[in-house]
Amino acid sequence: MKNKSKVIVIALIIVGLVNLFVYTKANAEDNDKSYKNIKLEVKSGNIIYRMSEFAPSLKSAVSTVNASALYAKGATGKGYSVAVVDTGVNASHPFLGGRVVAEACFTYKASCPNAQNQMIGVGAAKPVHWHGTHVAGIVAGKDSNSNGIAYGANIVAVNIFEKDGAAYEESLLSGLQYVYSVKDKHNIVAVNLSLGTSRVWTTACDFVSPDLTAIVKRFIDAGVAIVAAAGNSFSHGMANPACITGVVGVAASYSAGDKITDFSNVSQYTAFAAPGYQISSSSLEGGFRTASGTSMASPQVAGAFALYASYKSGLSVAQRVNDLQANCPKAYDSPTQIYVCRLNFINVSGGQSASPTTTTVVSPTTTVPAPTTTTTVPGQSTTTTTVVYRTQVGKPRLNSIILYKNGTMTVAYIDVLYGKSLVSYYSLECDNGFATQLPVINGKTSQTFSLTYTESSMKYCTLHAVSHDGINGPKSGILFISK
Repeated sequence: MKNKSKVIVIALIIVGLVNLFVYTKANAEDNDKSYKNIKLEVKSGNIIYRMSEFAPSLKSAVSTVNASALYAKGATGKGYSVAVVDTGVNASHPFLGGRVVAEACFTYKASCPNAQNQMIGVGAAKPVHWHGTHVAGIVAGKDSNSNGIAYGANIVAVNIFEKDGAAYEESLLSGLQYVYSVKDKHNIVAVNLSLGTSRVWTTACDFVSPDLTAIVKRFIDAGVAIVAAAGNSFSHGMANPACITGVVGVAASYSAGDKITDFSNVSQYTAFAAPGYQISSSSLEGGFRTASGTSMASPQVAGAFALYASYKSGLSVAQRVNDLQANCPKAYDSPTQIYVCRLNFINVSGGQSASPTTTTVVSPTTTVPAPTTTTTVPGQSTTTTTVVYRTQVGKPRLNSIILYKNGTMTVAYIDVLYGKSLVSYYSLECDNGFATQLPVINGKTSQTFSLTYTESSMKYCTLHAVSHDGINGPKSGILFISK
């Protein structure tokens, strides 16, 4: 197989680590966002990428998008499939009802169930993490308590992850090529990619992964939508691949109130928002779990393509996007003042297509990279750029910092809500240059830690998690010190 530029993709998509928070007022709230997209880490020209996931119910989410408007017309997604390219899927999970119709695995380090780099057939997509099964349930799960968006649709499950939780670009491309090869056999109408980079772009990012951009176009030309998570970096912009031309980028909204979640990336090119906060879906061992993130919003839109196709067939990707966007309710992101179409089936349940066809998918003409990107611009260097996806951790919260006259201080803080197992330590950083490490204490959420200090001039501090591989998480809000 041709040795593509490697792209490590780590599954636990949990909140983005790429942006440092800039606070311009005292006691800035945790939901403030910085839109200065600061480079997190570059090693030998590598660009660091990440997937997209966080930790009310799926039933509430399905109700919010009014999927029942098409259920009432007899549409369930039956006859169509959605490909879930992820960490593998527990095909025997009762919530999926035997609707996993094809499985495949593509890895770089012989991590498939057969101890090879490739496996196709029953058992090939044995999961290496719960994430892919959770995503599949949001697309097409069903039991007596709740259901996914297109509960009659089938799932084509593709695992591209190593046993250590990483994946390479070569694996991702091989997975997509496999999906393309079986798209007609299984009537695939959408591919879900709940993954993305820590870096974000406010314009198209086609130049970052040319091979990925090329195969995206092939899918779209064949009438298959590529749906991707916008990312969880609290940022203005979208992660790659959501920022690739033609990809349907999805932000996360709350199930009530039509507000974009604080963690969700968003740009003027984000095609849809869908509920992505505390979504309950299938997990491993036949169980369920609740998670939050654009990873949970994206499969709702991927499922929407299958649901709508089972109601009205024969439309192009652009027409389906246009129809679903027509007269849609708007989810609002207050920091950017951007409105995004919130997924809603009411307006397509009448059977009429909207006209003319326009979409908010990134325009082919907007291919200039954002000024803050660290990608090698074509023509600038002949060095191959390696795009890297890594694990993401969440943002902790500072509750109080008290300085005492005896030279001690106490810091009360709350662990990250998602990705705690990935955290090596917390870094406390104050305005006068004072910095120290705070521990992760297993089994607890709220911590109080005592330490000594030698400089009393500090006025405020911030806190962020540092992962086991040295990646800095997003900073907490500024907290002013009590003395």
